[in-house]
Amino acid sequence: MTFLPDDMARICFGHRSRMTARAVTRAFNARLRPLNLQITQYTLLAAISMDGDRPIAALADELDLESSTLQRNLKLLEGRGLLTLEGGRGRKGRRLAITPAGLALLEAGVPIWTKIQADFASILGARAEPTRAALAALERAALRLERSSK
Repeated sequence: MTFLPDDMARICFGHRSRMTARAVTRAFNARLRPLNLQITQYTLLAAISMDGDRPIAALADELDLESSTLQRNLKLLEGRGLLTLEGGRGRKGRRLAITPAGLALLEAGVPIWTKIQADFASILGARAEPTRAALAALERAALRLERSSK
């Protein structure tokens, strides 16, 4: 029988990246709480505001969101009057548009988003840019491993 190493939580890329992603998400969500938004919803609004003329499926692919997560957040944002769903039927035909209220909320979030970026950079100090680069490299490695296992 093979046993896992005692320090698995420290050395496992999968475990450590999930823990990191959750901690970062909680930090963003805490800061965005005054706007009653989560980071997933904020990035959705930002993506829609940049190019609302695309099908929902393309948005899901771009943001790498599970369909259920995307649909749940779109429904919440639509219910709050922050975006509209227009056009054809299904994931490929329906298109998104940000409303004036959605755009105003997105703009209200810019100082919050900018501040948390600066706070992370300040805490990380000289490691901020290497950390961003390491995260991008880890993502590329994971995508490469994912493709090679198909």
